[in-house]
Amino acid sequence: MSTQREPIRELDSNLEQTAVEMPRPTIAPMILALGLILMAAGAIFGVGFAVTGMAMLIASLTMWVSELLPGRGHCLEPFDASLQPEPVKAELHQVEQLRPGLPGFRARLPEAVHPISAGVKGGIVGGLVMPIPALLYGLISGRGIWYPINLLAGMVLPDIGTLTDAQLEQFSLLMFVTGTIIHATISVVFGLLYGVLLPMLPSLPRSKIPGSFAWGGIIFPLFWTGVTHSLMGVANPLLQARVDWPWFILSQFVFGIVASLVVSRSEKIPVPPAGIGPGRDVQP
Repeated sequence: MSTQREPIRELDSNLEQTAVEMPRPTIAPMILALGLILMAAGAIFGVGFAVTGMAMLIASLTMWVSELLPGRGHCLEPFDASLQPEPVKAELHQVEQLRPGLPGFRARLPEAVHPISAGVKGGIVGGLVMPIPALLYGLISGRGIWYPINLLAGMVLPDIGTLTDAQLEQFSLLMFVTGTIIHATISVVFGLLYGVLLPMLPSLPRSKIPGSFAWGGIIFPLFWTGVTHSLMGVANPLLQARVDWPWFILSQFVFGIVASLVVSRSEKIPVPPAGIGPGRDVQP
């Protein structure tokens, strides 16, 4: 008996009664995810992990795309025709349409969301004020304003551990451009996350602080500061030792508070309810 998968061409009437066409199972997404993990691990454990991850990534994408070719992405799954439900007969304008506040009205939560532009604006404004504590640290500590910028660029530049403090205190065009790109990218990404998450998070019980400020200005900055500290200790311990973490946390609080303020004060767009409701009447 051949185990080769046959492409689906055409279903006859007898086959449609005993089988249903379904997407063909594939292991490609799992291999793709493993490949991405190995590529990320290559930054810590060496080029061997990165090369292996890249090979798995290419192989899984090839396998996955090949499944999308005509006639290859589906298979027939047998089922018991006696368990098939009877077709639903539509009867238009026979029942009253549901309205907000009536029992059974299906609303999507949250009922209103911020537009994408609100998250982008929050990230940009927060990113503009976030460097203020870092620059103050450079001036107060005597290291200069370029020291925190060069440390930020050290997240991706491999030779940061070989530089002395005196070299890190000097202006470097490469480090300035790299640090600016990293800062702008992270600010916009976190601003978008604020725009998506803040409307869905509840207010904290027994807290007089508004929920958006509690989550965006306190909890989120503490969370990603802890994650950054832990990951940096594994990926680049020398860089972790050079970061002044109290000033780092202060910068995160500034970004979180300002971004939350911008996002929370932006307009909200109502989310249409699921199913048939106001403005969604079925036309005959």
